[in-house]
Amino acid sequence: MKQLISSLNKIAKLDADLEKYLSRFLKTTHHKKGDLLVRPDDIAQRISFIKEGTIRGYRLEGNIEQTSYFMTKGDIFISVQSFLTQMPAKEYIECMEDCVFYSISFAELRRAYKKYPSFQEHRAEILQQYYLLSIEREEMRRLRTYDRYCYLMENQPDLINKIQDKYLASYLNMAKSTFSRNKKKYKENAKRRR
Repeated sequence: MKQLISSLNKIAKLDADLEKYLSRFLKTTHHKKGDLLVRPDDIAQRISFIKEGTIRGYRLEGNIEQTSYFMTKGDIFISVQSFLTQMPAKEYIECMEDCVFYSISFAELRRAYKKYPSFQEHRAEILQQYYLLSIEREEMRRLRTYDRYCYLMENQPDLINKIQDKYLASYLNMAKSTFSRNKKKYKENAKRRR
């Protein structure tokens, strides 16, 4: 729990009562690789901080999985539309490796915002970061394929060793064969730069 409290304190110092409230209502859960945390038509009831592991958000387009994002250790994740509106989700969220989360329910989080107005600063910062990441991912997907691969290596290089190429290709919006060519090209260019 210290990781999450430390992350929140970096945004703005939590007052002692708010920290106690969060410690009381934050739930620690353990999940296995392959567990589905959210499915379409579920209503997302919890917002989670990743203590350990990596998750993937994706949608089905026909029979094709289209990866929207990956979140890893230290990130906060939710099924955004479902959690914020308390309406059915349109996506899947899957554990890509064994994971440990700290999470709080929608109702408990809303109570915290009302009871501790200073917590609104944390909310605003987290939503802003989430929104900016979303814009960045959309802009990345407009780049040429090789530049998308470079984006991955510059911004999330740890995913290369954790996530299967087919999911990374889906995230970068390219065919697996194109992903493989760009991966090879990147390695060759890296050798030349040494």
